[in-house]
Amino acid sequence: MQGSIIGSFRKYYQEVLAFIQKMEKAGITILSPQKSSIVDPEVDFVIFESDNPDHCYEEIQLIALHRILRSDFVYVCNPNGYIGRTTCYEIGRVVERNIPLYFSEAPVDLPIYLPNNAVISNKDFIDYYARYKKLPVHNGSMSTAFAEQLNKDLFLGQYYD
Repeated sequence: MQGSIIGSFRKYYQEVLAFIQKMEKAGITILSPQKSSIVDPEVDFVIFESDNPDHCYEEIQLIALHRILRSDFVYVCNPNGYIGRTTCYEIGRVVERNIPLYFSEAPVDLPIYLPNNAVISNKDFIDYYARYKKLPVHNGSMSTAFAEQLNKDLFLGQYYD
């Protein structure tokens, strides 16, 4: 099983590192982020010591996105519901690929459909995987019939003033 963790690494990287260690101990390979130190925690876009110093921000993000989109699942580490700009972008790409997506807490200010059980604590996620050796079940994906119908209605102008 391969997964990725996304979230505000600038704000919550210590929590992410602790979760990566627990996932690896449970037998899950984490593709992104790679365990490494942050070069400058004060800069908005996080650069890791393991990132190629010859790459620009866009190249680093594309490499990370490549790893994320190869994952069997993506877990959003979002203490207090915080979702940053880059994480929003990554969530959009994960949703369009229909990759199972989990959140540590209910996101704040992210107006997307969340299936039942998509919000699961780090501990409960690890406990479930350790016991059953499969991903925790959540009812449906982000692109369920509900979301598809809503998008169709919006496209057809059903909700315009």
